[in-house]
Amino acid sequence: MKRILAVDDDTRFLKYIENFLKLQKYSISTVADPHQVIPTLNKGNFHVVLLDVKMPGLDGVELLQQIKQRWPHLPVVMLSGQSTLRIAVESIKMGAFDFIEKGGDTERLLITLQNAIAQSTWQEERNLLLSELQELYQMVGESAAIQRIFQEIETIAPSTSKVLITGESGTGKELVARAIHLRSKRSTKPFVKVNCAAIPDTLIESTFFGHKKGSFTGALRDQKGKFEQADGGTIFLDEIGELPLRAQAKLLTVLQDGEIEKIGENKVVKVDARVICATNKNLPEMIKKGTFREDLFHRINVFQIHIPPLRERIEDIPVLTRYYIRHFAEKYNKIVLDISPGALNLLMQHPLPGNVRMLSNIIERAVIFSKQKTITPEVLSMIMQSPGHDVMMTEMSMDLETFLQNQEKQFIQRALILSGGNRQKAAEMIGIDRATLWRKMKKYGISETPST
Repeated sequence: MKRILAVDDDTRFLKYIENFLKLQKYSISTVADPHQVIPTLNKGNFHVVLLDVKMPGLDGVELLQQIKQRWPHLPVVMLSGQSTLRIAVESIKMGAFDFIEKGGDTERLLITLQNAIAQSTWQEERNLLLSELQELYQMVGESAAIQRIFQEIETIAPSTSKVLITGESGTGKELVARAIHLRSKRSTKPFVKVNCAAIPDTLIESTFFGHKKGSFTGALRDQKGKFEQADGGTIFLDEIGELPLRAQAKLLTVLQDGEIEKIGENKVVKVDARVICATNKNLPEMIKKGTFREDLFHRINVFQIHIPPLRERIEDIPVLTRYYIRHFAEKYNKIVLDISPGALNLLMQHPLPGNVRMLSNIIERAVIFSKQKTITPEVLSMIMQSPGHDVMMTEMSMDLETFLQNQEKQFIQRALILSGGNRQKAAEMIGIDRATLWRKMKKYGISETPST
């Protein structure tokens, strides 16, 4: 239930507004003394404040300033009498969400509250996601590859250009798409995700563009399409490589003209949605085979961000592992604080074909099953050998030479991490001399001081 704080020195008005909003299923608290507003806000989590403009002892506009200083994203709706209308309008410039004239239309009050609560709820979700993103960035942002991605996100986010995100399943393509959206000027508008692989061929056009009631069997009501839902914001087309050719042609038309036409409605509608696509497919190879349109590829590939698989940034595994330990320990109320060197060594030798998503899954189960403060090799081995766990040692998409090179690179990276970046110790661990280690590090582009 959404919580509202009403502030007014007129106790009769407070009683009226309290009874009215309770009938509308709101949770409402009232304060008649303006000096008690800040302490009340400190104690409770409110979604909107209704604030009288003119009160004895502490002016409403002055109180508005104090509220916005402490809670800049908390919507404040000013309550004004006819004589204070000018002051109320001025308060909008100071950060008030809106103003309502006392004794005015109750319908307008309800609409204003709904809009203010929608903004407050969106801000909460945005702050939570930003917090999660920032924490996750801090954890995985130590490898050179990930640092490059962060820089690309910061560069491309403010623009409106289309972005193609490539990478294997489980690398975090949606996370990157959301980061771009949240750092753009469209961050207050919708982020609409479409999983292209999950849409039946017969419903692709309806899903993208919408339909009118009765336009086909099963169209029981008017339906907005995903592009219309994302108008002003961002549409994220995940697994774009799964779209059939006919749907690709339809999509190309929208990207070229910025217009959609609902099924059953002979009217063109303009839409303004930033398009971000993602795929784990090799689109250039699909173009050669005739399964993906080259003109569509050039439309969506204005700016490309490639997320490397975890096996190519093995130095991120220790920090990612410790991040997930803290995350799942808190989630499941477990006293698991770390992972033993032996368990970490075992984890780093594991191929992790499912990338970050697979690592997260392993650590989640390890935290649940651990009876000690540190995850042990025994617990980790039990999880990785359990039924249903993917222990695939290679990917059939690569040849033997590439696989062996990947394995050698991971082996060297693991030794450097376990030796704390000491090349002499790492060389001794894997049984080669320091000069040979140095040559192989140069060959594979391995950092001299990998993260620990």
